[in-house]
Amino acid sequence: MLVVKNDNKVIEPGGVFALGNFDGVHLGHKEIIEIAKETSIKNSSYAGVIVFEPHPRKFFNKNSENFYLSDLKTKEFLLNKFGIECFVVLNFDKNMAERSPEEFINDIIIETIKPSAIIVGYDFRFGKNRAGDIEDLKRICTQNNIIVKIVDEQKKDETVLSSSNVRDLLKAGDFKEAEKMLGHKWLIKGTVVSGDKRGREIGFPTANLEVNDFLQINFGVYAVKVEIDGMSYNGVSNYGIRPTFDGEKLLLETYLFDFSKDIYGKDIVVSFIEFIRKEKKFDGIDLLKEQISLDSKKAIKILDK
Repeated sequence: MLVVKNDNKVIEPGGVFALGNFDGVHLGHKEIIEIAKETSIKNSSYAGVIVFEPHPRKFFNKNSENFYLSDLKTKEFLLNKFGIECFVVLNFDKNMAERSPEEFINDIIIETIKPSAIIVGYDFRFGKNRAGDIEDLKRICTQNNIIVKIVDEQKKDETVLSSSNVRDLLKAGDFKEAEKMLGHKWLIKGTVVSGDKRGREIGFPTANLEVNDFLQINFGVYAVKVEIDGMSYNGVSNYGIRPTFDGEKLLLETYLFDFSKDIYGKDIVVSFIEFIRKEKKFDGIDLLKEQISLDSKKAIKILDK
């Protein structure tokens, strides 16, 4: 998959592009992407996806940490599974935010990306103050011989498929319902960072990911599956601040069962399977070690189902 970021203009003209934020890449997003793929086949072209980075909501609210269902790295990982040939990342900065709907379509879509077709959801808005709607998109694109297809509202079990609804489910701890809307386990892809190595010292070495930009789910322990270099491993993760060690930094710490390789600096994918317990502060290392052993046994039972 070709990844084009910022103003790098190496996009082959004539592609069919799904356009949106695609946070979480839920089933509604997947329908848009599938229609883009089907259209590209009919047009003897190729399918691509266009996203904004940062998410416009995050740009306008600088304090909106703990927001993303999927950051850019995770989103790219999810989209790559669809056989998308081109992933375009538009830098959402002050200049982008100030563009009128007409300027956005003319400068970015027509002049830069040069698509044969654009596929968007029914509620897509664009341009300064979100002034542009799907009727504006169709009008301007049609005048320039670009096909526009609008995907209707999508539902799962009578619930509208939306990133906001998925966030609400995850914050409530309902990972099973969230999975139904996502079409996959909620997951995070990140680079393993070096920690204080306390886990290694107490016999439970962990792979640590920084997760400040991600949605703040309940602090606690989760049964997880982890993908490393295409291989899948079972494990148990703590999402939180490590109160036993008076921690403040939000981390996702994962203890992998029967695993001893050095993976510092590697990208891993952590899929959340089931919540085990809330994060808590222990009165001493021995009690913590005992609890990690119990957590690991619970996780193994969950993951063996």
